[in-house]
Amino acid sequence: MDGHEARLTALKNLKASRNAQHIILKATENEICRLQKETSATTLQRGIQSLPDDLVREIFEAAFDLYGNEYGSESYPFKLSHVNRRFRAIALETPRIWTRLSNVLATDQLKYHIERSKSAGLTIAIRVNMLDDEYGCTVAEFLKITTALCSHWQNFEYIVGFPVRTEQEDYGYTHPALLDYPHLDLPRITRFLWQKRVYDESEDNLYLQTFFEFWNMPKLSDFEGLNVLMNPPLVVSNLASVTLDFNSEHISVWVLDDTLAALASSTRLTYLCITFAEISSSPLNFQVPPTLLKNLVSFRVKLLRYIDQRFILTFLSALKMPILTTISFTLNLTLKKREFHEVDFIQEIFHTSCNYPKLQNFAMDLTGLPQWNLVVTLGMLLPSLQEVTLRGIGLCPYAARLDAPVSWRLVRLRGFDRTSYETVCRMATTDPYLGSCKIDIPDERNLSMEAIHLLGDRLIHETCIS
Repeated sequence: MDGHEARLTALKNLKASRNAQHIILKATENEICRLQKETSATTLQRGIQSLPDDLVREIFEAAFDLYGNEYGSESYPFKLSHVNRRFRAIALETPRIWTRLSNVLATDQLKYHIERSKSAGLTIAIRVNMLDDEYGCTVAEFLKITTALCSHWQNFEYIVGFPVRTEQEDYGYTHPALLDYPHLDLPRITRFLWQKRVYDESEDNLYLQTFFEFWNMPKLSDFEGLNVLMNPPLVVSNLASVTLDFNSEHISVWVLDDTLAALASSTRLTYLCITFAEISSSPLNFQVPPTLLKNLVSFRVKLLRYIDQRFILTFLSALKMPILTTISFTLNLTLKKREFHEVDFIQEIFHTSCNYPKLQNFAMDLTGLPQWNLVVTLGMLLPSLQEVTLRGIGLCPYAARLDAPVSWRLVRLRGFDRTSYETVCRMATTDPYLGSCKIDIPDERNLSMEAIHLLGDRLIHETCIS
């Protein structure tokens, strides 16, 4: 009994000591948090102040590269200049952060930006009829100042909200001041963006000459358009990347013959992204001219809200892309059940992808799809792929087996529900036709311990998406 009592006493003392240490530890943690909070601002400031000027300048430029194309970013260099004297001195000698010129700026601010930008490449940003925008100068004033420096233009952005009208004429989505400069020599420009934001086909003036039709842009490589049609005279042979978004406020009819001819005439085009939304029903005899994009290697298609099945499939079937290696589809559709069979439509999309002999990477992002094992369907139609990326809830809710081997090296799953994650992983371990392809998921907590054990080193996490 004496020994037992001694052990109980020792246990009681140890617990009391542990509890006391917990109290001390908690008080210590609270004090650490308090002191960290009080000193963090000073520590950060001293840390930045200890950096050499060249490194601070690089930080300024990196932030500008991240956010410099956003509305309101024109004030970024001014805000830096008002932090302290050192920041001001460095900002004033960092030309790149002053290179965004916009009609949001007043004329005196515009001239100050130009002075500080020195000989750096300029971004010319014109915004017209945008809700809640505040403009520091008129488009005419802006162009009068900036066209004198057109040899320094590197990026051009024209974003228009509502149509432009005067008492004399309806200009559609082209500001009349732009028409005063039909011939500009732009030897440095590489990127061109034109967006018609609040687009209504009936409000556009398609008979008006395109304002940049005769601009000389020999180095233009990147074109981005929202509700903008292209034609061959607008395109230069250096164009490598094109993003076209046909996404109007109302149901629209898009005649893409000239746009496709323009894309075909750009012999260096390697990347194309097209978005369709609110597409009107096409006639039974609807046709799209065959279009050869002989150097295209990456193609992305986004289908949103209401689209016409005949239009999309006819469009896709018309494209000839002999060296295409990567294709990506995003579908987020609002469907009329009696007029649209989503599974049949997606299978037809798969069939069009079979026409690309060099295809290696296939990605599909689906929203609102009915219960369906997409892996099996894709394996049947495109067995020779190297990488497959699937995103969406309910894409593989039940197990199924392939009827032939596939050569896939990687299946990347994103945004799946837990059941679909588990189903694909079990298929990978039980279906010999899936071979030794690896399964990439964002978080193994989506899987049971049994599935993790069965997959072993075939389970990987968060590889880069092609």
